[in-house]
Amino acid sequence: MHPIDRRQIQLTLLEILKDVDAFCRASGIRYSLAYGTLLGAVRHKGFIPWDDDIDLLMPRPDFERFLATYGKEPGARYQCLFNARGKKINFVNFFAKVHDTKTLSIESRMRKSHRFGLSIDLFPVDGKPDDRKALLRHEKRLGHCAHQILLKQRPFFPLSFHNPLPAMIEAHLHSLDGLLRRCMKLMKEYDFSTSRLCGSAPIGSNGLKEVYERELFEEYIELEFEGCRFLAFSRWDEYLRQQFGDYMQLPPENQRKSHGLTVYLLDEPMRMD
Repeated sequence: MHPIDRRQIQLTLLEILKDVDAFCRASGIRYSLAYGTLLGAVRHKGFIPWDDDIDLLMPRPDFERFLATYGKEPGARYQCLFNARGKKINFVNFFAKVHDTKTLSIESRMRKSHRFGLSIDLFPVDGKPDDRKALLRHEKRLGHCAHQILLKQRPFFPLSFHNPLPAMIEAHLHSLDGLLRRCMKLMKEYDFSTSRLCGSAPIGSNGLKEVYERELFEEYIELEFEGCRFLAFSRWDEYLRQQFGDYMQLPPENQRKSHGLTVYLLDEPMRMD
């Protein structure tokens, strides 16, 4: 096993994305580049130079189909993780990952038990309430619950600046399974196919940043990314402006941060058992 550098990390992520893209096109599953990955496609025609992850969004019906069918063949190098618990691989959250079983990815902020290969993230898109008061209440509760799941899987640091002590204590008083059940119930409370408003779960206090009209998640085009072409919302400008504001403006250098991954190429693929 030996470490790989950031550019090798990016190229490995690209190979995962290419496999997911081919599967989704063959299966009629909708997805879009999202968050910093979509921003990278528009602003850089590829990865944001300092970035080391890939994010996708999928409408809930497509997300569920993907979970049930992707990477199921024996010996598949790329496998989907969702509520995955094993001796060697462990990932539990409200979203899914597609990971490369021939790598091991370590993020310094997470617990040692949070183990899997280098991966891309797949976030489900669900319906949201139409009434503004109900919507604000729903996003606040959902964002809090999603953030608690994240804190639960980080080491307990009482003096953390980014994670206040009361939030850390609250997260560690609950079981991960209980937090996940609560989050999933909130996410699925409103059906994607019949809701006017839809979006992913916010993590923390994002206001209404994750709320869009459902039509945004139903019309797709292709965008260039690292010399390849992948699917993205046709209304990508609307999405990026809501997420980032003036998204073509580069952030200050002190805000250009990666996830701080250490990634190893393995001699043998990782297995759940």
